[in-house]
Amino acid sequence: MPYVLNRTTGAVNADFQVLLREHGMTLLHWRVLAFLRETDGLGISALANAAGVDQATLSRALTVMEKAGYVRREPSATDQRVLEIHLLPAGEKQFHKVLPPAWAIYERSVKGLTIKEQHEFQRLLKKIWGNFA
Repeated sequence: MPYVLNRTTGAVNADFQVLLREHGMTLLHWRVLAFLRETDGLGISALANAAGVDQATLSRALTVMEKAGYVRREPSATDQRVLEIHLLPAGEKQFHKVLPPAWAIYERSVKGLTIKEQHEFQRLLKKIWGNFA
């Protein structure tokens, strides 16, 4: 099973990374935009945990994203030691620009699966992942 999971993830990510490169982004940039769209103002620690990377890696990505005008880091109103990350309009625009072709890759990945099968697959993957948390 690990072999099949690895190969499947690699195949989907390969197409997705080509798409992101065409838009000057990385997979981490995409994850950051997606998470901030759901919960704007996350701290670096929470965002790194959600994205599955260490804080140093996230910090480097955020520097690039700030220069592109996608995000802004600012001190928390409640704790000046904590930096919150905020999605800017250019980041929202970039997300929506990449979303349609990204969705096409997702659709390709689940082709032939019913909605019920897709949900069951997600449930099983989360269960396996939980065994390692």
